[in-house]
Amino acid sequence: MNFFLRRQHPLSPPSPGVDVLERARLAVAGARPGDGDALEELIAALLQVGSAGNLEDSFEALRALTGRPALLLRLDTFVRQESAYSTRPAPSLAEADPVALVLAASQADGRIRERAVRRMLNRPRPELMPFVVLRTSDWVPQVREAACAGLAVLLHENPLLATSATVRTALLINRRRRGAFARGQLLVPLLADSDTALTGRLLTAPEPAVRRFVLDTTAHRFGIRHLAALAESDPDRQVRARAAEAATRQAVWTDQAELLRRLARSRHAEVRITALTGLMRTGSPQNVAQYLDDPSALIRALAREAARRTGTDPLAYYRTTVRAAEPAAGAVAGLAETGSRADGPLLTALLDNPVPQIRVHALRALRSLDVVPMPRVTALLRDGSTAVVKEAATTLAPSAPHLPADLLWDMLTDPQRSAVRRAGYRLSSRHDPLTALRAALVVSGDTHPRLVAQGKTDATTQIRNLAPHPWRTRPIPSLDASPAQSAELLALAEQRRTELTENVLRLLRDALRPGPAPMPGGTVGGGEARKPAA
Repeated sequence: MNFFLRRQHPLSPPSPGVDVLERARLAVAGARPGDGDALEELIAALLQVGSAGNLEDSFEALRALTGRPALLLRLDTFVRQESAYSTRPAPSLAEADPVALVLAASQADGRIRERAVRRMLNRPRPELMPFVVLRTSDWVPQVREAACAGLAVLLHENPLLATSATVRTALLINRRRRGAFARGQLLVPLLADSDTALTGRLLTAPEPAVRRFVLDTTAHRFGIRHLAALAESDPDRQVRARAAEAATRQAVWTDQAELLRRLARSRHAEVRITALTGLMRTGSPQNVAQYLDDPSALIRALAREAARRTGTDPLAYYRTTVRAAEPAAGAVAGLAETGSRADGPLLTALLDNPVPQIRVHALRALRSLDVVPMPRVTALLRDGSTAVVKEAATTLAPSAPHLPADLLWDMLTDPQRSAVRRAGYRLSSRHDPLTALRAALVVSGDTHPRLVAQGKTDATTQIRNLAPHPWRTRPIPSLDASPAQSAELLALAEQRRTELTENVLRLLRDALRPGPAPMPGGTVGGGEARKPAA
């Protein structure tokens, strides 16, 4: 399909009740980088806005487009590829339509791109800057040099042209072979921003990558209170970690232990670990030792080192804490990290704790110490908590072949809870090939879509592995099914005819047919060559 070849007719009017700008916004929101039809619809919607003659609407449509820089890069490639084979005349750059201008900057003809870039540089607007940034990585030297020189001059004259969309586009093309220039040029206005107007605006950008870039560049210029507030409130984990590191560095240099203790109480682990490391550096291990039962494993390790420096035995602390009526989940995990098999009874007693999260951590601790009480953990396969059922199945997975078959079949057919059926299938699939195939066929008819998909995939794979192929060197698994079991498998497979293909059903019938199954290379199950008939 060729958009530029097909669009010889006037643009189609927008849908009734939807103005051209709203159509463009919807096209941007619904477009996917790999969907050519959606990109054609996006181009048509943008051109519709441009042809309406309202400059503010055109710039608003471009703002919506540049708000998705990854889509912008894909649209640039799409326009270039499609226009390379078009017989349509090149777009005119005489009119003032910014939509036509930015689409011309993506044309396959380098001379058109160069003229479009120069037009954008002569009429600089924040909405046009991402398109100039794109051309700084152009493969044609004349286009690239014009865009690079113009970008440097514009950012020097007006640093506020570096919008969040411009920065994000520069960060994306920085991965390209000739894409490092724009990112380097954006460092200049950030470092020269004496009143922090630009950096402050970019720190509120919706794209986390922009905020990370600003912090990596100018974190040293922000006050410690601002950085601490950013570390506690930003929704992006990496931004919080960068801000916390910068705030902690300043707090250590200026001996502000109170601010470090405040950050150490943050609900974000990446902020707490940075603040606690700062407290250790300021010589306050007693403040760090209080976090022995923190949910984060890294913080617990740091707290254990601090506890040793203060003369506290972490193992004794954990053993005492887990005996409490309401032990912390971090203490249970800490006992697993520092304890031994002798702590198995302590952890087993926690399997009766009314808090599901404590039971989950107790199961993990028993598994890590290799002291799994099989009967007690097996009973948790029917626990009221989905998380506990899943963790119990994970704990019992290595011992799944030794579990009672009746228990697993009851779990597979549980009428109420899909979590129990998923756990039963996970354990059944670790049994012998016959049990695993039967379980896959059973869950292929489940009401849970994920179980159905998993069962269908596993059943198809297992049945195909039963078929001999001359090029397969590994031995074919044997089902060792009795006539009654074979009949049951075939009946189940017939019930799943809509999920399995006819070819898969035929392979299963052949595998269950009485007599020695042929092996690759013309051999039978015993490995000896089949003798010709007399």
